[in-house]
Amino acid sequence: MSDATDIRAGLRQPASYLPELESLRGWAILLVVGFHYFGILALAERVDNPVWVTLLGGGNTGVTLFFVLSGFLLSRPFLQGLRDGQQVSIRRFYTARFFRILPLYYAAVLLAWFMTQKVAALKALLFMPIGFQAFPFSVPWWSLCTEVQFYLLLPWAMWLLRYRAGRWLVAGALLAWVVAHVWLFHLPGWLSPTNVWENSLFGRAGAFLVGAACAGISLGRGYEWLRARALVCAMLLAGCLLGLGRLWVWFSLSGERNALQALPMYHNLESLLWGGAMLGLLALSWRIKVLLANPLLDHFGRISYSLYLIHVPVQFYCIYPLKASGMTLDSNLNAYLLRIAFSLVLSWTLAWLSYRLLEIPFLRLKSHLATYSGRAPWARRAADA
Repeated sequence: MSDATDIRAGLRQPASYLPELESLRGWAILLVVGFHYFGILALAERVDNPVWVTLLGGGNTGVTLFFVLSGFLLSRPFLQGLRDGQQVSIRRFYTARFFRILPLYYAAVLLAWFMTQKVAALKALLFMPIGFQAFPFSVPWWSLCTEVQFYLLLPWAMWLLRYRAGRWLVAGALLAWVVAHVWLFHLPGWLSPTNVWENSLFGRAGAFLVGAACAGISLGRGYEWLRARALVCAMLLAGCLLGLGRLWVWFSLSGERNALQALPMYHNLESLLWGGAMLGLLALSWRIKVLLANPLLDHFGRISYSLYLIHVPVQFYCIYPLKASGMTLDSNLNAYLLRIAFSLVLSWTLAWLSYRLLEIPFLRLKSHLATYSGRAPWARRAADA
């Protein structure tokens, strides 16, 4: 969607808008969609996958990228406020999060409850992780529960950083988290089904912290040095992307459980690589970066929230009947390709409609109700993240 379309829809373009980050959202959702195709088609069981298919097996890294982007976008106004001696309204921060997340998510949960008749789906209204209890609708919901935990903590952590005692308290809490995180993730059997903290904020805080750290770097003087050196930016971006690709191939070939057992800090490592890639992309001035940040990816970034909630049920209902009938991918490749193409177009169409009919009205309302005061004019950026 173009800026002009945003204006006609009544949506403000924030002064701090960074199109590269919208494109990264586009990459994140495309990776997640590809990962779920990889899973539903059971491609991990095949030994002759081409490299690009093998890469899809690590596509759940898109969720990590979403977390890094959240950490960056939501921490940046607070960090700039700390630097400039201004303050973000916590009440308006929560108002913005409410209108951005809840309306579409609640619509998805109620639709899942209606379609599956599983009462467990209603527990998700309180952002309680329910796993596959409302399958296939509930598959991606866990990450929104983790996001909400971050929303609840972030403003108060940033408020504490305004005071010396608060800074010591935050530093102590971070140290305690690092020790507990590393210790628990290296315990034998840490991947047991009863592990409730692996995908909680406790387990995934590394990605949000990397995003926040990148936000701090982007506001510092050192970042201007980086921006003035395009070759260094290009090397940083290329190196991080190559590292991510190598990590995805290993993850895909090993299998998720085996990979996490062998490298418990996997999600933290990919978070660091995504953070480096993000900083390199933002600072790079060469036109070649249009390959990674362009209007098409920007479009997918804008509809990414709707597409995230919609694509798994569409994939399942379009493709699973072929598997249930006994058709294999090898013997009925054309039938599968047609179903994949149809499910892609249908997911895209439904996500676009959802964005236009459900998201935009509430984004417009958020734009009016979550406007920050003149005392801290930069703070309104948080409402548009």
